[in-house]
Order: sequence, then C-alpha cells, then structure tokens
Amino acid sequence: MEYAYPVVGFIAGMALVATSVFTAFLYTPTTASTVDTAITAFTGATLQIGDFLSVSSVTAIVFDLLATQFGMQYPMLVPFTIAYVATHLIVYYSSLRITDVQGEPLDPDFDIRENPLRLATLSIPGALILLPSGRR
Repeated sequence: MEYAYPVVGFIAGMALVATSVFTAFLYTPTTASTVDTAITAFTGATLQIGDFLSVSSVTAIVFDLLATQFGMQYPMLVPFTIAYVATHLIVYYSSLRITDVQGEPLDPDFDIRENPLRLATLSIPGALILLPSGRR
C-alpha cells in the first residue's frame, strides 16, 4: 500500500504520454487556427504532465528502495535534481520525435501498418529518445 500513489501516478503519467503521442500521430496541425493551436497545446500539456508524473513516480520508488533496502540516504536535492533533469531531457527529445511523427503521415514512403509496434513504442516515456530521428 505504501507505493500506491507512485504506481497510480506512473500509470496516469503513462496514459497521458500515450494520449499525447496518439493525438500527435492522428492530427498534424497545419495552420495557426484556434483548433490547431488547441490541439498543439493539448499535445504539449499532456506530454509534459504525463512525463512529470511518470518520472516523479519512478524517482520516488527508486530512492525509497535505496533508502529502505540498501540504507542509502540522500538529501532531497539529489532525487529532485535527477527527476528535474530527466523530465526536461525526455520532454525535449520527445517533442522532437513527435514533430517527426507528425511529418511521417504526409510522407508517401511511410506506412504505419508495416511497423505497428512503433506507434505503441512511442507511448513509452524515454522510448522516443531511442527512435532514430528523421532530421537531417
């Protein structure tokens, strides 16, 4: 029961990141209309909040296990700094990959049916970092 909140936070964060990625994949904003702006804001907000929840939950569990199982105590600044840096790096690289994904449906050589697991992989925080970039 002691890990109930971090586990629920992790699941909620993963769901928000998945929502962000699927939204980005399904709809590519092309203009500066109110709808495009709202969808872009929704995609960005769900990505950032979801990533924050996921990383915070994992950090809380890891540092609690370090303290209880191995007796390694750290000041609050250490897990805070690690979670802060990880969250920002993941959001930065995820945003780059989402931009690439939004461009792929317009690419005639790209067919998601050839690699359907790629879309599922995109919903995992951090997995977006591992995907090759289409940027040149």
